[in-house]
Amino acid sequence: MPEIVFVCAALMGLLTIVITLHKAPNWGVKARIYARLNHQKVSLADDGEASAAADFLIWLVDRKLFASDFKELEPSLDATGRSAVSSRRHYLTWCWLMPLIVAVLAFSQADFVMAALLLLVSFYLPRRLIRSSGASAEKLQNREAIELCQLTRMLMEAGLSPERSLKLISNQARDIMPRLIQRIDRFNRVMESGAERSQALEELGRNRNLTVLRSYVALMKQSGTLGSKVASGLDQIVQEAQHEERSKLKEETNKIGARMTVIMMLFMLPSLFMLIGGPAVLSILDAFQR
Repeated sequence: MPEIVFVCAALMGLLTIVITLHKAPNWGVKARIYARLNHQKVSLADDGEASAAADFLIWLVDRKLFASDFKELEPSLDATGRSAVSSRRHYLTWCWLMPLIVAVLAFSQADFVMAALLLLVSFYLPRRLIRSSGASAEKLQNREAIELCQLTRMLMEAGLSPERSLKLISNQARDIMPRLIQRIDRFNRVMESGAERSQALEELGRNRNLTVLRSYVALMKQSGTLGSKVASGLDQIVQEAQHEERSKLKEETNKIGARMTVIMMLFMLPSLFMLIGGPAVLSILDAFQR
């Protein structure tokens, strides 16, 4: 009798798991539709990523243990073109799972001091790499946003709406904006899912370090609510962005002089002293030997 009860319970548990796996996608879609209708907010997960695992990742990273740390790294992860779920997966893998593996291996193989140093490096290095890659991506996307403004102005002057302009840019301008095109695709998916244009634009300019894109989003919102023309505003954004890029190039050019001074002091000057003073030193040594 106990064996029959155990087999029945196992079969019921297996049947429950199969039904859950089969019904989970439909439940997820219904939950997102319900949340959008009631709260009017854009889902963090894309349609291709929507699953129970994606919801669990979003819930896990929002806990107190990870929330503040992830909030500092989120702009950099977002700048590299990762979605919300992919950013959280990348963050947990490299910033927590990898240090945990390094800690287990280090404390089992090395002494305490070396293991502690390896653990410290494994925590610091991924965060440093994420920030540096995010800064590089933000610089490139700010430059690509200038092209976005110019293309949008040209298409809207031809009579296209902002939504239609971004749709056409997504199809035809991928080679011009290889990094920024992922954000435009995200905007188009959000619009196709039934969200309002202001919410989709807010999602497009979510990263506040992309100043040109933020200005573009603010102008598009203003044109949608007030009905104002955007051609002159886009021209102004392009001029300000180009002026900012020129200023940054001047700053980087001025820094090159200081860097070259350090390089000369470390590498060129010792070689020059050896080349000029070497024969004199050898002559003096020969004179003393005689």
